[in-house]
Amino acid sequence: MRVIKQFFVRYKSKDIYLFIKFLRCICVVSALIATNSYAAEKVIEDYEIKGLSGDLENNVALYLKQLIGEKPTRTLRRYAQKQVQNSIKALGYYSPTVEVIYDKDDSELIVKVERGPATRIEAINITLNGDGQNDTQLQALIKNTNLKQGDVLNHGRYDSAHKKIESMLLELGYFDAKWPARKLEVSLNKNSAVITFVIDTGVRYQFGDIKIASNTPAEKYIRSLAPFTQGQPYKSTHIADYNLDLSSTPYFASVRVYADIAARKNSQVPIKVDVLHKPANSYEIGGGFSTDLGPKVRFKWSKPWITEDGHYLETNLNVAQKQQDISMAYTIPVDDPNDDLWRFSAGYKLEDELTNDTYSEILTGQIQRQWLTENKWVRTAFLRRDQETYRIGDEEEESTEMLMPGISYARKKSKGGTTPYWGEQWLISAEFGLDDVLSSTNLIRVQMQHAWLRTYLEKHLVFLKANVGAMLVDDIENVPYSLRFYAGGDQSVRGFAYQSISPENDDGDLIGGKYLLTSTIEYNYQFAQNWRAALFVDGGTATNDFSDDFEVGAGFGFRYLTPVGPVRIDHAWGLTKESKSTRLSITIGPEI
Repeated sequence: MRVIKQFFVRYKSKDIYLFIKFLRCICVVSALIATNSYAAEKVIEDYEIKGLSGDLENNVALYLKQLIGEKPTRTLRRYAQKQVQNSIKALGYYSPTVEVIYDKDDSELIVKVERGPATRIEAINITLNGDGQNDTQLQALIKNTNLKQGDVLNHGRYDSAHKKIESMLLELGYFDAKWPARKLEVSLNKNSAVITFVIDTGVRYQFGDIKIASNTPAEKYIRSLAPFTQGQPYKSTHIADYNLDLSSTPYFASVRVYADIAARKNSQVPIKVDVLHKPANSYEIGGGFSTDLGPKVRFKWSKPWITEDGHYLETNLNVAQKQQDISMAYTIPVDDPNDDLWRFSAGYKLEDELTNDTYSEILTGQIQRQWLTENKWVRTAFLRRDQETYRIGDEEEESTEMLMPGISYARKKSKGGTTPYWGEQWLISAEFGLDDVLSSTNLIRVQMQHAWLRTYLEKHLVFLKANVGAMLVDDIENVPYSLRFYAGGDQSVRGFAYQSISPENDDGDLIGGKYLLTSTIEYNYQFAQNWRAALFVDGGTATNDFSDDFEVGAGFGFRYLTPVGPVRIDHAWGLTKESKSTRLSITIGPEI
């Protein structure tokens, strides 16, 4: 106490007052720092939207999701209110009432909205000037935009319509197109909007000369493959088709085709072609796996340019556990190295125990003439010579020979590359042999294969397939093993072993049939970016007199989408088998 008294005696009362005030300030500042530190630890963890549903709620949620993890400040609340208002206006509600608050813990952002009246499209005025005024494709696009008089205004649809028209102008060659007017006028009093597009398309450019960037011996084919002629109205899809056709030839490692828009003049645009030739000798090594053949390795050697006329040579070696084959083909292009050509080929194929107690080796030579019809079918006329030695079960080895002229028609259309989402494929063939002309038996053989693929609502894929074949022959046992019809396996009726569906002889050996019928119904659902789940039913028979059972297999599977095509893993039950046993099948590659 004496010390305290001495302290107060020494200092004046005014000094004491100032000292106490200083201590109070320090306490207040410390409290503020502590409070701010506590607040700094708080972040927004969730949000709640009241008064909205459907697209409006989803659009507001897109903005609010970005605020998760932010500090709950006044500035943020004002920003959130403004963004919510803008997101509602984008869908046609220009007078919303928006209240943004935090919950008591400052961890949840609560948005209360009264959307107000809808702004509807009162009029749509789109005017085309220039060559595009009479362009039916442009007119059809404008007619089918998502902008409709009387609809609630949607800024996304407005922007989309503008972009689609701009894209179509470029696609059709209106490279000088301008927009003298592009307006969206909104009346808050009338809750209405007027859309105005004035488009000066200018001239529609035509295809100009093809300019090849470097010297190439393939100039003849580069020009002949062009799906357009100089002076024809420009269309960008022709450029894409041209690029694809050149890439499909055996000559080029890379291809780039584009319109040189900067060099356009006199209403024409030149087309530039850049190609890089493959080396004189090209080699490819690959592999794969299927439950029918087991692991397999593939080796390919090709010489893509042998003569001045573009002849090319290709050899293939495929080695699997139960099947090996080697082939060589020499091709002579006529006008189109893809679809108009002569081909001379030879090959050897060995199958040992591919199915129970079977053995086959076949030596083949073939001459074929291939060309494209007006309806885009690939027509192939061929003459094939086969010499085959085979054994079925405990029977003695048989040797046969066939000289078979024939013809086939094939067509394939698909979208999506190695993982198609749309497609259709046909293969129809007919061939015959005469025992008086270097053949072991009289034979007429026809076959038709069809596959159909569609995708609905982006995630639902439907795949259908059918394979029908028939032979006119006196005795199936006179037909070479490789020409007989069998069913069963990964590419036929899943749930049954490879070529296990077949008529049997008295010893129980599978001898093959004169007739074939198989079909597939498959549904895929894409549940993740690279994954699909599948359900399927397969059915089929190979028979000589239609007395054999129609076998059915069904199951489920998964598809993992890769750059080389789907990896398909299926588990199937042979529903009509006595054992009802199951089989696992693994294949790699697209459905079409």
